[in-house]
Amino acid sequence: MNILFATQGMYGERIADNVAAHRPEGWEIFRLSLPARLPAVIDEPETCLPAALPSPGLLVSLHETPGAADLIPDIATLCGAAAVLAAVDDRAACPPGLENQLRKRLGRMGVACAFPSPLCGFDGGPHPLLDAFAARFGRPRMRIETEGDRIVRAAVERDCPCGAAGFVASVLPGTRRSEAADIGALRHHHHPCMASMEIDPDRDETLMHLSGYIFRAAINAALKGS
Repeated sequence: MNILFATQGMYGERIADNVAAHRPEGWEIFRLSLPARLPAVIDEPETCLPAALPSPGLLVSLHETPGAADLIPDIATLCGAAAVLAAVDDRAACPPGLENQLRKRLGRMGVACAFPSPLCGFDGGPHPLLDAFAARFGRPRMRIETEGDRIVRAAVERDCPCGAAGFVASVLPGTRRSEAADIGALRHHHHPCMASMEIDPDRDETLMHLSGYIFRAAINAALKGS
């Protein structure tokens, strides 16, 4: 699978670096670095984009501003992507109205898309390329071994794109079963979690806290299987 990561700064670069470092054999990673400052609406996308791009099947947009998000269909057209994964780890960078517009534009182009919010909650679909990505880098899944009331080993069966699951698993050994979910949810912020601490108006909760709930659920599920 060939993947093009469109990044706009450290947030996206860290995710792209983690995927590149832990990708399965046969995955090829390409990068597109976008300007840090872009107008919210770009009338002439060609002024911000290169004349040519690699031809990946999957475009992963790690935008940090609405202007970069607005470029997603133009980038998809330029690179010929069949599917788009557009991370929404900061609702300010892709408000609901803009997301709806992008979904419609991509739909008219025949490009499958997903806008997971937060990114670590991605379970795949609606395209085989998105399923393949989520199978390796999606909602975290762990395996935990215990002796008595203590965790002795924790391993990652599926990491999230930012790599936080690996970090959380590394700090769980030695913790009590009863405290593992609380400790893991807290320590995942120390990775650090790259989701926003701003309130998502549709959920009345911050995306960072939602990410913490995802890790809590992953740890509890692993403990039930231990």
